[in-house]
Amino acid sequence: MKRLVVFVTVIFTLILIGSGSAFAQDTMKSSPMPHQRMQRMHRMAMHHVDLLKKLNLTDQQKQKIEDLKISFQKKMVDLRADMQKSKLDLKELRVKGNLNRNDVIATVEKINKSRDGIALAVANHLMDVYEVLTPEQQKIWQKNAPMMMNNRMHRGLRKMQHKWMTR
Repeated sequence: MKRLVVFVTVIFTLILIGSGSAFAQDTMKSSPMPHQRMQRMHRMAMHHVDLLKKLNLTDQQKQKIEDLKISFQKKMVDLRADMQKSKLDLKELRVKGNLNRNDVIATVEKINKSRDGIALAVANHLMDVYEVLTPEQQKIWQKNAPMMMNNRMHRGLRKMQHKWMTR
């Protein structure tokens, strides 16, 4: 349990440090207070650590969840890369200047298919982790993880992750 808490804390710290420059660049464009984003991410990380403590996972559950997480992250790298390539394809069509309706629509549909794939992968991962839990732990998860299941929160996280990963 302690190892998992330390691991999660280290990951979120690295994310916060790595995303500092991304937030600094955004400051000039849109948001006058990037520190609010960092505070929100910190609160979410602390909520996640608290939830892990409350779940009181066994060593076997921790290992299974860690294996699921690594598999999920590998899958997400591929899915995000596909989406980024499709976005670059669309950009390339725009740059060429001679737009063709069918090409643009096909590329937009490909981007949307990638987004759907990402959303399904996230939902499947959450359910895979949920299914590792005992019925008592599942009740704790449902009570204490509402923001993990909130679509608006996921969209915001994906946008922040996307900005951070593409810079």
